[in-house]
Amino acid sequence: MRKIMPADYAWEDDWAEEIYTVTFVRGLDERETLRRFGVADDNIHPVDDEEVMERIEETDGCCDMVLVTRAGDWTIAFEYSGWEGTRPETLRELTRDGGEAVSVMRHNYAASHDFEHAADGRIRTAFRPQTPQERWGSHPDALNEDMRELGLEPEPDEEYQYLSGSVPAALALASRISGVLFTPALLDGPLLGGVITDAVPDDPREGDPLARHALRAFNRELAEAIDNASPDLQRRAAVAEARRQCELAGVADHPVLAAALASAERGETRPVGHDSPLAELIRGYESELTGHPIDGATGEWMAGPSADPHRSPNVRRSIFSIDTATGMPACPSCRWHHRPDEAEREAVRPRWQAGRSVRHALSPDARRAAYNTHFPLVHGGQIMADPDHATAVAATLRAASA
Repeated sequence: MRKIMPADYAWEDDWAEEIYTVTFVRGLDERETLRRFGVADDNIHPVDDEEVMERIEETDGCCDMVLVTRAGDWTIAFEYSGWEGTRPETLRELTRDGGEAVSVMRHNYAASHDFEHAADGRIRTAFRPQTPQERWGSHPDALNEDMRELGLEPEPDEEYQYLSGSVPAALALASRISGVLFTPALLDGPLLGGVITDAVPDDPREGDPLARHALRAFNRELAEAIDNASPDLQRRAAVAEARRQCELAGVADHPVLAAALASAERGETRPVGHDSPLAELIRGYESELTGHPIDGATGEWMAGPSADPHRSPNVRRSIFSIDTATGMPACPSCRWHHRPDEAEREAVRPRWQAGRSVRHALSPDARRAAYNTHFPLVHGGQIMADPDHATAVAATLRAASA
């Protein structure tokens, strides 16, 4: 078999799915794969596109449904808007007793995408596709040769390598391991699937919960400066950074954001509830960023007939229709919603990032608040990236902690 290359996944750059996980599983059939994901036997059934869309709506975009299909000796598990297949606990369950699995997650709104390769109950090689120089697992260097050929340089010359558009290369690496070329056509349904009701339990937390935070991978100097600061200083730094991002985004005077920052300054911190004004504001920014409409009456994501003006009130159009000739998503007459172009996305992205940082500043854990609010400074793919300011913050924290 010829070597799979990123060009074989060129379609992925234009695919409509912005959040998904595909997991290649060897040694298990479709039903056993679903069982080990945590789908109960009586819940395994053929799933069509309409049911998938309804579940995405019901779970507010964090879908807990898994679909499976067969490709050669491997079972392919696919999650729309889900990421169960990236969990080490799940991968160990899928590969116990001599099995093998490799998963790739694309998540346009998380800190990073994800690649995991597991065998015989252990994570062998794992990394974030944007930063393949940071790897972990029992055999972190086992895939270096293939990674290098695919443009996922494992040992870059530059200090802070950041690879945008690296999901096709990660998928190509998964295909080299499995021998299976994943295409959207494999998802033509109905497919066997079900909702996860008995997920593999999380491992007990041990050690530092922020030890693998992405901030440490991108800028250890800043992370250590935060670590050495007092909780009060960590909180003040988090609030100051969130406020600075609001000023850069032009939303510092927004009453919801100003009130939230004032609460954080007073030490009135708590997790931000789904129905809070801040959460609703961030959803509004996300709607502008992604084009997914929000119901003005409820403040929730809209996915009813009114979201598609070309659809009759009693008919749902599958948002996962595939052009069989090209293997690409297609709609012959309309688009399900307005998809912003790059200029529109870049215009709203600073507001979205600022809103998220304000939410992070309200975390009850001051250290976590500081980590999360400062991460946009050091992540090359973030609109607020500013390495010089990150260096200045680290110096200020060190001086204040001396």
